[in-house]
Amino acid sequence: MYSVADYLWMLADDTRVSAYADAIRAVVRPGDRVLEVGAGFGFFSVIAARAGARRVDAVEINPAVLLGRRLAEANGCADRIVFHHADVEHVNLPHDVDVVISDLRGPTPFARRSLATLIDVRRRMLRDGGTIVPQADTVFAAPCRVPAAVRRDVNAAFGRDGIDTTPVERIIRDTPYRCTIHADDLIAPGRAWTRLEYAALESPDVQGVAEWTFAGADMVAGLAIWFATELTNGIGFSSEPGSATRVYNQIFLPLSAGVGVNPGDTLHVDLAVRLVLNEYIWAWTVRVRSPDGGERQVLRQNSIADAVIDPAFLRRHEGPV
Repeated sequence: MYSVADYLWMLADDTRVSAYADAIRAVVRPGDRVLEVGAGFGFFSVIAARAGARRVDAVEINPAVLLGRRLAEANGCADRIVFHHADVEHVNLPHDVDVVISDLRGPTPFARRSLATLIDVRRRMLRDGGTIVPQADTVFAAPCRVPAAVRRDVNAAFGRDGIDTTPVERIIRDTPYRCTIHADDLIAPGRAWTRLEYAALESPDVQGVAEWTFAGADMVAGLAIWFATELTNGIGFSSEPGSATRVYNQIFLPLSAGVGVNPGDTLHVDLAVRLVLNEYIWAWTVRVRSPDGGERQVLRQNSIADAVIDPAFLRRHEGPV
């Protein structure tokens, strides 16, 4: 759970906060009712109140939200912000809202129940024709080399002090890893593989495809994953490698075996994320096609092994046969 210092660190990210503040001022109209989901201690809620909202409901499961009233009092808007220390799925408001504000992402929009939560909030609380901030997120992938952070923080542990770590290595080679990926780690440009339109999203499960054709030979170790957001028309930012935002990082999606590509080869990737037991499972299939159209390598991976589950837990939760 985030500490107060963590929230301040996120607010110190000028790229993120300036874009959100501009978007809130652009969409909130005098008299609007606003809901902020994942409000922290209510920084964006105060911006919404200052933009003219007559009521803001700030919802947060972290006890940091209890500081919100003090922040609102210090900024002269405590009479217009109601703070809820609760899971928004258990919150019922006496009215529909005109604007929903949220940032429930991790390095991608697929963070625990984030999408399911936003779908529920939109259906239960947002008036017809209301506004959601962010408006949309587009998720990108790019073939990449092993990032320095993975070499330093993960791979360097393999075989330490003569201990065979192979059983653990097998799991980490199927595990999406959050880290900083540098622009020069990329072997090819990013390709959009899915776009999340929050006003129309109906399922927390997402899938898509992307592909690249290579002019030269190279070795692909994995996929870099990031997102670009449109908070509202003309206002947004990207978490791409080399971007100014510091909060989100990227995801390194490893390949179980390095994929060598030759000039003219096409790398085709099918990507899917599925919400299972409140966590996302990733699945990715990588195909390499030669210029003559022949398929010469296929890798099929998923992150199920990363969810290490005690069999005793499964037995305790087993239903009647």
